[in-house]
Amino acid sequence: MIIRNMRLSEDTELEEKTKKNLKTAAAATGIVLGTTFLVMRHIAKKQQPQATYANQPEEQNPMEGKKVVFVENENEPANADGRCGHLEAVGESEHLPTFYEKYIKRGFDVVLSFGGLVVLSPIYAATAIAIKKDDPGPVLFKQKRVGTDKSYFQLLKFRSMSVNTPKDVPTHMLKDGGITKVGAVIRKTSIDELPQLWNIFCGNMSVIGPRPALWNQDYLTAERDKYGANDVKPGLTGLAQISGRDELEIEEKAKLDGVYAKALKSSSLAGFLMDIKMFLGSISATLHSKGIVEGGTGAIAREISKAGIPDHALFDAGVDDYGFKKVFSIDKDKPLRILITGADSYIGTSFEAWAAEHYPNLEIDTVDMIDGSWREKDFSGYDVVFHVAGLAHADVGHVDDATKQKYYAVNTDLAIETAEKAKKDGVKQFVFMSSIIIYGDSAGYGESKRITATTVPSPANFYGDSKWQADKGIRKLASEDFNVAVLRPPMIYGRGSKGNYPTLAKLAKKLPVFPNIDNARSMLHIDNLTEFLCQIMLSGSGGIFFPQNAEYTKTSDMVRMISHVVESNITETKALNPFVVIGSKVPGKVSDLVHKAFGSLTIDQALSNYDGIDYRVNGLKESIEKTENDFA
Repeated sequence: MIIRNMRLSEDTELEEKTKKNLKTAAAATGIVLGTTFLVMRHIAKKQQPQATYANQPEEQNPMEGKKVVFVENENEPANADGRCGHLEAVGESEHLPTFYEKYIKRGFDVVLSFGGLVVLSPIYAATAIAIKKDDPGPVLFKQKRVGTDKSYFQLLKFRSMSVNTPKDVPTHMLKDGGITKVGAVIRKTSIDELPQLWNIFCGNMSVIGPRPALWNQDYLTAERDKYGANDVKPGLTGLAQISGRDELEIEEKAKLDGVYAKALKSSSLAGFLMDIKMFLGSISATLHSKGIVEGGTGAIAREISKAGIPDHALFDAGVDDYGFKKVFSIDKDKPLRILITGADSYIGTSFEAWAAEHYPNLEIDTVDMIDGSWREKDFSGYDVVFHVAGLAHADVGHVDDATKQKYYAVNTDLAIETAEKAKKDGVKQFVFMSSIIIYGDSAGYGESKRITATTVPSPANFYGDSKWQADKGIRKLASEDFNVAVLRPPMIYGRGSKGNYPTLAKLAKKLPVFPNIDNARSMLHIDNLTEFLCQIMLSGSGGIFFPQNAEYTKTSDMVRMISHVVESNITETKALNPFVVIGSKVPGKVSDLVHKAFGSLTIDQALSNYDGIDYRVNGLKESIEKTENDFA
């Protein structure tokens, strides 16, 4: 009994001693944390003037506190967004923060940032050592960014790129890499963003908010101003980040930032709920490495990086303006006045007929381009100019220099001159028919060729080059008030069409047998094209487009379908395939015909699907039935 009491007494003593030690440790921890907090607050206040350029008036933003618009001017140097122009003030910012935004949100920011700085300090130390070891130089990277009401501040990051990488270039425009080995890891895990907890602690950023723009991203700044996103404090993460980060185009980023800003401004409750949603979404996005891009726009950038395509080639190709990246809003009842430049063309007359039947709200005129009288016509009364005038494909191997020059005069010079006149006369949209021919010839028999988002145009002859030069020249005229839509379609067929399709149709009607060759081609039925034209004109948008049928075409399948429609009952057989192989080896016209009939050339379907535009009114089978019945 005595021994038991002694043990109980010892246990009680030990328990009390443990409690006392815990209290002492807690008190000591509290004192250390409190002291650390006060020291950090003192350092933050001391650094704040330098971090916000308070003592450097020349570094401050003259647009601070103002509403702005971006004014494009091709004579000015390009900014960090790749746009030529400048910002102009159009008013004053009138944002008044809610109670939540001003006090509660700031309280959360201080607590979370201080806690993060303390808890993650081992990661900070390990990352600093790794950066130093991998690429000697500073551990932290400082960059001038746009803060609340467009004030400037110094944003901090762990350095993820080599010391020679340009500072004031946004991530999505870095095509040539520069990321170190350690940098790739810390970017993938978002560790490079951790020093921004200090920016948050200092009060220049928030945990949740639009990502701060570079000081020279004028276009992004102006786009955000449309939605009031520059009024709120920038953040470590936000709606645009969990929706795709650098994969999103500037306009989409700005809209998403505007959605967040609207919620934050509307009420304290709405702002709080939005912040909770963004915080949880950011954790999920980071865990799944969602949307991290190393130098381009999403998957396309990764393909470009692998292919090693030069920047100038991508710029010429217009990759950043491909239509599949955009969202379109179509009012099919909107009245439009359209001028077709080029009389009696197959595409122009087909478009006019289709619009008359399906879009009576489109008023269409045509002007002949053969003589110079079109230059005297006033384009100012039209919303859209649709340019179809041009010289069609010729036997490029048997022409003289004078003929070649004529192709350039018509397909290039005339097209650009027409676009220049349209812009000068105040036309809102210019639609130009380029061609798949700018990517060179199709692959020969037994080979394949596919045009993807990273394929750079490379004309194989003067005809293709004349279209390519026009394609580039016209796109250079695009501006905020003059949208240029360029179409690069594959072979077009339908009632009244010329070229390869009528030849195949004749063979299907006359031959008893036909080779069964595996190949694939992109094609575009005229009805699908004309429907696309109507919708893209009603959208008023610019960009580069690759309209095509929803399915690829196999030559032998097409011949069989034609035969079925006209009831000629042709037979497909692989027994003839050896003769096709032999024909492909014979120099001259024989091999040319074989390659033309059985070669492959396709456009990646991803380039031809557009959010908001549903233009494929006919499938392959329906299109052939309609074409042959119309021919009949």
